[in-house]
Amino acid sequence: MDIDFFTPEWIGLALSLPVIYSAWFEYSARNTRDAKLLAGVGVGGLLLSAAGFAL
Repeated sequence: MDIDFFTPEWIGLALSLPVIYSAWFEYSARNTRDAKLLAGVGVGGLLLSAAGFAL
């Protein structure tokens, strides 16, 4: 079974996880405005990646 890790789905997943981690870091620093923005972008990336895997 050959798995290709350089597809847009895997790249989107790999890029959205650090964004979600930075959202948590900003939230712990009491910077809720940036935390909400980063969390929205990270979750959006996860949803697009999941849609790519499903299709």
